[in-house]
Amino acid sequence: MAYTIVDTCIGCTACTKRCPTNAITGTRNVVHVIDPTLCIDCGACGVVCPPEAILDDLGDICKTFPRKEWPKAIVVEDNCIGSGCELCIQICPFEALSLGEPERTVGDFFGIAVLNDKKCTGCRLCEDACGWGAIYIDPPRELLKKRAWPEEEGAAPEKELVEAAAG
Repeated sequence: MAYTIVDTCIGCTACTKRCPTNAITGTRNVVHVIDPTLCIDCGACGVVCPPEAILDDLGDICKTFPRKEWPKAIVVEDNCIGSGCELCIQICPFEALSLGEPERTVGDFFGIAVLNDKKCTGCRLCEDACGWGAIYIDPPRELLKKRAWPEEEGAAPEKELVEAAAG
């Protein structure tokens, strides 16, 4: 199931600018729509949505993050085989990865993937493409969801009341 936008969308267009596959359409001040055939379930749209009007592929509300906390790729230099592979570099729709020099050179090593933070949307395509465990997106997908119950932040009783009423 693809991500979806709910009626609380204010039509700010932030999600359309962040989507790596152009799956989101809409005009300013009107509820936007996600094309499920283009959506790759990356969550890039959810982290920028001011009214938190985007549901993930499981139907959970996506949490908005400040810019400095947006998901981004992290390269594990020790695992990256660099030139000769370059799968993450080739798949990135924003050209956020390039071949560069590692901090420490080993033998005839010809570079590693280097991230341009300003271009990365955290779409996870590079993470999925890498078979070497050399790149991952931080924060993990689970942390991009809005907490469902207040006790997860320190309060408790409401979930028990709902469960007691249901059961």
